[in-house]
Amino acid sequence: MARDGRVGKPAYAAVSTRVTGIEVARSRLREIAVVRVDEQGVVVDEWSAVLHPDGAWIALADVAATLRERLSQLAIVTHNGRLGVEVLRAELAHLGWDLPPFAQLSMIDASYHYLPGLKHRRLSDCCTAAGVAMVGGGIPPNSTPVNEARAVAGLLGRFVQSASGVPDLPELLQVTLRAWVYPWPEGPGRAAGPARPWPGRRGPGILTTLAGQPLADAIAVVADVHTHGYLALIAEMLHDGRLTPETSAHLADIAPLYRLTPEAASDVRHRFFDTLVHQAIEADRYHLEARQELWRVADTLGCPRDAVIEPIVEATPVEFPKLVDESGAKKPTDGRNRATPAQMRAWAIANGFDVEGYIRLPWSIVRAFEEAHAAPVDRTPRQGPPEELPEGPPSGSAATPARARHRAGEADVPQLDFDRLETPPIGNPVV
Repeated sequence: MARDGRVGKPAYAAVSTRVTGIEVARSRLREIAVVRVDEQGVVVDEWSAVLHPDGAWIALADVAATLRERLSQLAIVTHNGRLGVEVLRAELAHLGWDLPPFAQLSMIDASYHYLPGLKHRRLSDCCTAAGVAMVGGGIPPNSTPVNEARAVAGLLGRFVQSASGVPDLPELLQVTLRAWVYPWPEGPGRAAGPARPWPGRRGPGILTTLAGQPLADAIAVVADVHTHGYLALIAEMLHDGRLTPETSAHLADIAPLYRLTPEAASDVRHRFFDTLVHQAIEADRYHLEARQELWRVADTLGCPRDAVIEPIVEATPVEFPKLVDESGAKKPTDGRNRATPAQMRAWAIANGFDVEGYIRLPWSIVRAFEEAHAAPVDRTPRQGPPEELPEGPPSGSAATPARARHRAGEADVPQLDFDRLETPPIGNPVV
């Protein structure tokens, strides 16, 4: 975009990046987009590049001088791009550039001041609340770095102009002063390091069943102004495959970027994961596939696998019909009379049954549930007249156990030979 003569001198640089991994020292910068904005929040110009060391794309060394022109003495503004900015610094340092401290501002942090009522603070959420158009709706692959940088610039303009009537955020004005006193050097001061290998393609994300909105919901439950950006980055990396059990050791590189101690980062990850597990339970999505996914997320975030199964065991309702009455004697019950399908599923999972994501529970599980909660059968031989049927609910009602209906001679109930699943001890689910 050509520079408009009516706009002021650039003061901010809205930046969006794509990187190859989560380890700052070894990740590579794949794409970068820069939209410069003046002190009044008006867009000045924009620039972008797709980077790769081979001849098919632009090498970072070829655009390092251009980046200096675009970023030196400007406040770097991202939505939640601290990782990408640090990878940029590491890449330029490898090329011999000794860069000063970056003056940065995060739109997620600023949104707590300008948009305090938001539940979700993704870039698309903030843009919608502020009335900023965003091409692609913030959903990859339509949401390119160029689209994101333009959206960040538009959001920055709303905040600078105080369009919502909120008083100015002091940091929004001070960050430009800090940027001005630290210019970039004219060029590299050292010889470039040896060529580094370009990482291969990332694998698929580990989230399928739990991907999408539940991640944003879990962040909204746990995060505050200090931890929102950190959890948002973790959710993004889980979703796009950069964060897996194999790469999770590099999580230690991320916490300092968000001014979190290792202890604070571990605590917020555990609370985030606990929220994910309880959301899965509330949505009745903890069948075998979902449990395996939760275990992989637990391994990735450094949480124990017991954090998955223990809440599922606890989800077995305390309102289940008691098997022992006040006198200590067995009490005959019919589980379906008082238990919902979700409660039956919770019981089955807690007792180790392999419960898949069926729309309805398989009858073998329902049969096993009924048998587990039915009155014990007295098989002691007795002399005398045939045993009379005990009094109970009317024949054919939902509260009548299957065996009782059969003994009552109901012809409308199909008598099928269901296979009872083996029930391993509680806490040892079939996987």
